[in-house]
Amino acid sequence: MKRMKLYAWQPKGHGELSFFVMADSEDTAKESINEFIKKHKGKYDDDFWIEEGDIRGLWTDYYELTVCDKNQVLVNYND
Repeated sequence: MKRMKLYAWQPKGHGELSFFVMADSEDTAKESINEFIKKHKGKYDDDFWIEEGDIRGLWTDYYELTVCDKNQVLVNYND
């Protein structure tokens, strides 16, 4: 059984969304984020929506990936 971890993709700038998801692998985490984006992109009648500029650079080296284990604290300066 694989251990769940927190996968956090954060942009190196400001303006784009950060994504945090608990998953048992990086691939599963990416799938979950892609499904979330698909569900919310351009749908302004939902409780949450995503525009193209919100995810600019996702899956490139513009985003940093941090993987956290149990009890590990993740800090984000939001700068």
